[in-house]
Amino acid sequence: MQPIISRAFAPAHISGIFIIDIKKDPVLSGSMGAGVCLEDGAVTAVRPAQETTIKINGEAAEAATTLSAIEHLTAKPVLVETAVSVPICAGFGASAAGALSTALAVNEALSLNLTYNELAGAAHKAEVTNRTGLGDVAGMTCGGIDIRKKAGIPPAVNIDRIPCRNEIISWISFGAISTRSVLSDDMKKKGINKAGRLRLKELIKKPTVDNFFRQSCAFAKEIDLMSREVRDAIEAVEAAGGIASQAMLGDTVFAINDNGALNEFGEVRKSRISHAGAHLL
Repeated sequence: MQPIISRAFAPAHISGIFIIDIKKDPVLSGSMGAGVCLEDGAVTAVRPAQETTIKINGEAAEAATTLSAIEHLTAKPVLVETAVSVPICAGFGASAAGALSTALAVNEALSLNLTYNELAGAAHKAEVTNRTGLGDVAGMTCGGIDIRKKAGIPPAVNIDRIPCRNEIISWISFGAISTRSVLSDDMKKKGINKAGRLRLKELIKKPTVDNFFRQSCAFAKEIDLMSREVRDAIEAVEAAGGIASQAMLGDTVFAINDNGALNEFGEVRKSRISHAGAHLL
């Protein structure tokens, strides 16, 4: 009898604004803020195995967040094979996408009979405890452009969304920023939270796609994590009539209607906004 192989998808999630809120209970911890899900992301296949092994894009990987998510769900060993179509550590929530797609696939492959919220909760707790992200899993559960007014994961919190079409997002990545290093710096956290509260408040006043980008860009400038390349690329997009900001936390620019302005900075990738959220395939 062939082992059950289950496959699941989780969208990439770009945070535009975030506010750090860590509590004792990881279910109620994470971040408030806003972000956008992409049709690019992570596809994970899971099947029972003799020992737990995780492969990312064909290579064996430690993947601490994915491993933690599995351990929250089961003690049974599994083979996890994840294909990630976005850069890692560049502001796309790759670790969250890997953990959430794995949780969904593990549940089906092992017949755990858990609910969607229970599976997302395991991935969220793994993200928060490993400090690889704070609000990405929450955003990935609903898709689209999310607004998170409280930290945590459903059903403990409700997540709102900005109405939008499946617009094409253009992006270019210049490198990585260590999420863990930023989240462990108290001075940076104070600046992030001050700017985040202001920009989230302004976004909620006018929840549109355009204002999401405007407030995200203002937030990115205020927390001063922009490299010269990111700043120049954003200015080029704006000069060409588009809107752009920096992906949090990554040395990455994402934009709508860049009109070719990003091409002068390197390889440009494109992906539509995903409205589906994470799901089984």
